Amino acid sequence: MTKIPVLEAIRFAYRFTFHHLGAIIGLIWLPMIMATVIGFFVFQRFFAALANALASNSFASMGPALLGLISFVFIGLLLLSMMAVPVTQLALGSRKTGALAHFSFGLQEWRLFRAGLGVAGFLFLLLLLVSMAMAALLGPGNPAANYGAQVALFVCLIFVIVRFGFLLPSVAVGETGPVLPRSWLLSAGNFWRILGVYLAAVFPVRLAMIAVEAAVMGPRMLEPQLPNSPAMMAAQVHFASQNMPITAGLAFLFAPVLLGLSLSAGVYVFQTLKGETVPD
Repeated sequence: MTKIPVLEAIRFAYRFTFHHLGAIIGLIWLPMIMATVIGFFVFQRFFAALANALASNSFASMGPALLGLISFVFIGLLLLSMMAVPVTQLALGSRKTGALAHFSFGLQEWRLFRAGLGVAGFLFLLLLLVSMAMAALLGPGNPAANYGAQVALFVCLIFVIVRFGFLLPSVAVGETGPVLPRSWLLSAGNFWRILGVYLAAVFPVRLAMIAVEAAVMGPRMLEPQLPNSPAMMAAQVHFASQNMPITAGLAFLFAPVLLGLSLSAGVYVFQTLKGETVPD
């Protein structure tokens, strides 16, 4: 079984991203603007509805906002596929140059979009099963059940991202067969190594985003707050809603680096596990 050289994968990801940062920006900025603008309004509406529901202890009015959030998942996956495919092609070497603007949805984007929907549906099913199991064991409305469900869901999320999601763009672009089964088979036996590569690519960028957010919004966002009442939860949701312009703007600015690192690291892992030569 092939073992991934973790340090080499990390070096490749950082070399590729900062050497091709201009090309990455050109390939993703147009769909990224659409995702940022649509996401901003969807989450603003969702946070406002959630804050009102928590304050009034009535969640019946959240239907339209929740429907909008679910619709954004589909739109977001679609736009993410349109960003991930050209950057993955660049890392694989099948695309030689960037572009001033890129907006395309072809067969490879469709394959990645379908696979992303499969992963999202799988995670939703896991959420339902875990929540039902914890409620049955500990009783509905039990705080311990909610906490246990959150921890179990987080563990499942990491596992699915590593075993399915990390290699999805590379498999969708580099091969023509079924994407999800192939991603599962290729990542077998390398869970911890892939997790290490993924964290090395994502964690520094996320840490930089948190540092900028703290500098702009103040140290309040770093204070640990454990909500012990619906009113406190409503206040925290309202605080998040007020800071949406900052968080959305930072997500847009850091997207080229984040996508470049994660996608190119996936390409290195993909080609290494297949025994192919990684492009320089």
